[in-house]
Amino acid sequence: MDATDRALLNAIQNDFPIAVHPYQILGDAVGTTEDDAYNRIQHLRQEGIIRRLGGVFDSRRLGYHSTLCAGKVPEEKISVLAELLEGIPGVTHNYLRDHTYNVWFTLIAPSLTVSERILQTIREVTGVNDIYTLPASRVFKINVNFDFDSSIDEQENEPDTSKEHFVRGVPMEEISPYELTDDDITLIRVLQGNLPDSPNPFEVLAESIQWPTAKVISAANRLLEEKILRRFGAVLRHQKAGFVANAMGVWQVDPEQADRVGQVMARFKEVSHCYQRPTLPDWPYNIFTMIHGRSTEDCKDIMKRISQATGVNRFSMLFSVAELKKSSMQYFLEEEN
Repeated sequence: MDATDRALLNAIQNDFPIAVHPYQILGDAVGTTEDDAYNRIQHLRQEGIIRRLGGVFDSRRLGYHSTLCAGKVPEEKISVLAELLEGIPGVTHNYLRDHTYNVWFTLIAPSLTVSERILQTIREVTGVNDIYTLPASRVFKINVNFDFDSSIDEQENEPDTSKEHFVRGVPMEEISPYELTDDDITLIRVLQGNLPDSPNPFEVLAESIQWPTAKVISAANRLLEEKILRRFGAVLRHQKAGFVANAMGVWQVDPEQADRVGQVMARFKEVSHCYQRPTLPDWPYNIFTMIHGRSTEDCKDIMKRISQATGVNRFSMLFSVAELKKSSMQYFLEEEN
């Protein structure tokens, strides 16, 4: 990748233009032409650096229930569980990590009741009872955004203070479902997919649902304003982008200090997600941070810096042993059947 590729990747991770001529806007922003911007992004998609280009939605604003699940899974049951989770659309991520709690997966379902029913089915089918749900009680940051301009040393000295990328200790119950219209749901179904390979992709989307292009663009921008769309942009394969190491950093924090500590942790650029979650009898960690770096040593150094900044010294790092599943959630598909 050259400087223009990196500039485009920086631009489109959080803010791909929802406009008639998005590549013209991107070209102007990075100092190239519309055709060149389009061709470069297509190449990055073909190379697999861009995994998906489209909408990323707030599941709670859509009325869905989301949770992180942790399991103590015997080695001989891991493949059985992985195969089962592969077939469940609401399971978007599944990782094997180096801990007694060795299987971690996300589950998004139309309701809490459906989520609990799915988890109970998973326990019964696999014969693994030690699978627990750890739904977020407070969100501090959701921002999988990689900086292709700064070196690691530069990033260490630059806290992330962008309000668009993290929020200060918002309790999850305060994120209320939005009253969606049928038109909203129609649009969500196409925006959650992969943007068409076209210089004018929103015209293609409009044609697919028989809407005027202007209606698609205005309605999509309204979803952004209402925070139903968390962002419209590129989802990257971070390993191919050079960020080959990641760890789930978990912290044992005094509940009275959790809000303050979470805000500090969220300001680290290398932290993509920061949540407060419930504990378990043998799991004392209540703040979760996803950390990305260019090496394992980078991740360890980031954890040390977070510890120094917060004063929290009871923590653990769970590195990924294997990525068993990674996909994007598809909402409202059950209503089409």
